[in-house]
Amino acid sequence: MFRQNYPDLYDTVETVAHMRSQQEVEALKGKLSFIEQREAEIARREAESALHERHPDFEEIRGNDGFHEWAKEQPNQIQGWIYDNPDDVTLAVKALDLYKLETGQGQQRTQKNRSDQRRRKTSSSAADIVSTKTTSVDARQPRVWTESEIAKMSLDQFDKHEEDIREAISEGRVRKG
Repeated sequence: MFRQNYPDLYDTVETVAHMRSQQEVEALKGKLSFIEQREAEIARREAESALHERHPDFEEIRGNDGFHEWAKEQPNQIQGWIYDNPDDVTLAVKALDLYKLETGQGQQRTQKNRSDQRRRKTSSSAADIVSTKTTSVDARQPRVWTESEIAKMSLDQFDKHEEDIREAISEGRVRKG
């Protein structure tokens, strides 16, 4: 009824209301964009923190030219895990695991740990070595992995064996070939 009785006034009010709502929408878009950027930054920081927990030498590796050369030789998918992945820690960790596996960095630490253990064993007394309780011994030896075997795995297979592979890397049970 108002529209029919006062069409010019109605059109003016409608135009002003539309302009005002557009201004409000633009203001909200700006605020939303700021919030999204902030959330992305928080997610990136959290991911980086989690990555540091899994790989304390992450910053050293990140600045290593050898790492970036290695990455250039990888398939596009793995390059994406490294360079186009601001917040997926699992993929970034897998990329670093693979880098360390292929370059033998995980084995270097393991060899140092073994030599430290040998030194401690040789300095122990015989009483420390002899057990006074009878225990059963598990005859199964831990699995020794090969680099090619791991490289051929699908992501699902790697996920399934990831814990054992990480342990094998830290214990030096991953062989070349």
